[in-house]
Amino acid sequence: MGPATIAGGNRLKWADGGVSAMTQQTTEPGAERLLTAYSGRLSTLLAVGGFLAFLGRGAIPPLVPAIVADLSITIPEAGVGLSVLWVAYAAAHYPGGRLSDGLTRKTLLLASFGLMIGGFALLSAVPTYLSFLVAVALVGVGQGLFMPASRGLVADLFVRRRGQALGLQVGASSAGSALSAGVAVAALSVVTWQGAFLPTVVGLSAVAALMHRWNREPYALARVDLELSATLARLFTARRMRLITGSYCLFALAWMGVISFLPTFLHAAKGFSIATSSAAYALFYVAGTVASPLAGRVADRFSRMPAALGTVLVAAAGLTVCVATQRLPVVAAGVALFGVGLFGFPPVMQSVVFEVAPDDNLAGDFGALKSVYTGVGALAPVYVGFVAERAGYTPAFGTFVLCLLACAVGIVAAARTPE
Repeated sequence: MGPATIAGGNRLKWADGGVSAMTQQTTEPGAERLLTAYSGRLSTLLAVGGFLAFLGRGAIPPLVPAIVADLSITIPEAGVGLSVLWVAYAAAHYPGGRLSDGLTRKTLLLASFGLMIGGFALLSAVPTYLSFLVAVALVGVGQGLFMPASRGLVADLFVRRRGQALGLQVGASSAGSALSAGVAVAALSVVTWQGAFLPTVVGLSAVAALMHRWNREPYALARVDLELSATLARLFTARRMRLITGSYCLFALAWMGVISFLPTFLHAAKGFSIATSSAAYALFYVAGTVASPLAGRVADRFSRMPAALGTVLVAAAGLTVCVATQRLPVVAAGVALFGVGLFGFPPVMQSVVFEVAPDDNLAGDFGALKSVYTGVGALAPVYVGFVAERAGYTPAFGTFVLCLLACAVGIVAAARTPE
């Protein structure tokens, strides 16, 4: 799987020995090990990086009330801030994926770590709303570059066990988000809300240093032809890919709308305490941490499209329970069920996308798809903030049940459409 064609200039590379990691990882004995050997070391390091990134980003929603009070802003303005995060995240995906195909995964991964470290460091000291927006934009761009580059590297390292490997990445990210609620509560108890981001700054700095040391790929600098029109044509010309893209957009609306305001929804609409709401938010991610690798394993052993359909229906059932009842034990069960379905979906559908993407634009196609559906999903926090201020959180969250059901219909249609 060679790098994509580069327009305009020679590639600049430097690395120990000058040997491509692509060659080494395909010839090394014991390839496709999830936790050991070269593939396992990099897979684990990427998982830790994802864990730390989501530990920091996941702390933002539980901190919304404190951010609103400290920066003297409104809930809709907080929603705008969250949408800035998501829009920046979405916008960086396609160039990140394409550049990681045209340069090297290592080059983009180190760039993404640098941006995230800068963004989280700024979040740990923001004095104004404007600086908050700048900080979340840096975090969004950094994570947007990280996702396609990391998933592309996983796809390079794993073929037979790709679903499990992707599930490990999603599970690690959801574990970081699960712990982020506790980090947020601890920060509010001990220091200020800004202190919640310091562990991520320190941890990502260490991961960046290890990625530089362990990854055998060279660094590369060159001008890369983004080939946006050709990539978008692959996403929207074939009916099956149009259905997959549309389904993912509907899923993203529910994902981003709910996770951005879940603790606030439980506190404002259900009357739970902030501590209880944060605990339920953590439960959501704990359930997802368990579900992601299991869903990936099921998808590897059986058919991926039915597995994707099952995860969406489970998520819809869980969110329906959350919206329809007020009793804490039942709501908690609904939150857990929602987490199982929501986090089971990405490793399954990402495996489907990597199956149909061309080898020389593997991360580019994934990045383009993620840019599209994340860009659509970025509208959800603004929608929730607008509706919640006028009609409450329950109608806003009820809309996302309909999004998930429509997503399920799209998956069924895609499964019935020839490739």
